Amino acid sequence: MLTNEFSETCFQYENFMVWDIENMNAFFKGNEVLVTIFEDCYKMPFKDLTARRKEIQETDLQMMTKILNYVDDKHFLIFTMHDENHLELVQLQRLKVMDFGLNIEEIKKDRVYVMIMDKKTASFN
Repeated sequence: MLTNEFSETCFQYENFMVWDIENMNAFFKGNEVLVTIFEDCYKMPFKDLTARRKEIQETDLQMMTKILNYVDDKHFLIFTMHDENHLELVQLQRLKVMDFGLNIEEIKKDRVYVMIMDKKTASFN
């Protein structure tokens, strides 16, 4: 499930991990369920993706976004160098609101990154 307005909702999440995605193959190797979601969404066997890639009008980033939105047990924030989400994360790091375990400002220009996190459960004491 995709996360929006992260700077306003960041305290609702825990167990942060940043996934550095080199290419589409690395994306699909990240978790088997992504292949299943791809096949359901795009109505084609995953093994045919390379040969039939031109049939899919979406960019790789748009495909990743669509597929991750179907994952219900995790929350995701997708970002690339200097996009809106990245700039938001940089600001949170600079203000020392969040610590991502890496310098979020020093990411690679040719990669897609996904912040993977869990939504905190409400505790009643």
